[in-house]
Amino acid sequence: MEEETENPLLPEPAEPDPLTPKRRALVDAMVWRGLKLTDAAVEAGMTERNARMCAQDPSFRAALNREMAAFKASHRPRNVHRLAELRDQDEAKGAAVQAIRLLEDMAEAADAEKTTTVKPGIVVIIRREHLPQPAAPEGAKIVFCDPEDEAG
Repeated sequence: MEEETENPLLPEPAEPDPLTPKRRALVDAMVWRGLKLTDAAVEAGMTERNARMCAQDPSFRAALNREMAAFKASHRPRNVHRLAELRDQDEAKGAAVQAIRLLEDMAEAADAEKTTTVKPGIVVIIRREHLPQPAAPEGAKIVFCDPEDEAG
């Protein structure tokens, strides 16, 4: 099996891994294999005390949290499939109803995300008395604001 780092199709990591190999093994065992800290420490080749000290390190916890976020994201597609399986089963009708509700809520939330029209940009208010003849770059839109406009 080809190593991930040798695969030319995979993008290069944005920055090098801040964890030592043992700390990386500890994170991987805890997150991807679901081991407790003490069991993961043995598998990573470190003492339990060292593993507890790692767990107190903010940079280690940040790496652990990033890995947990990746773990959760990787399971989301399967969770939707499991909800569909619960919806389609006939043994527990209450679970089927809840699965349908959750799937519908997820669909509504996804539709709401697609319809947002917020665009990044900057609004600049220029008073006419300060800029009699503005020179605008191509495609720029200048909006003048008079004190009378603000009052109404």
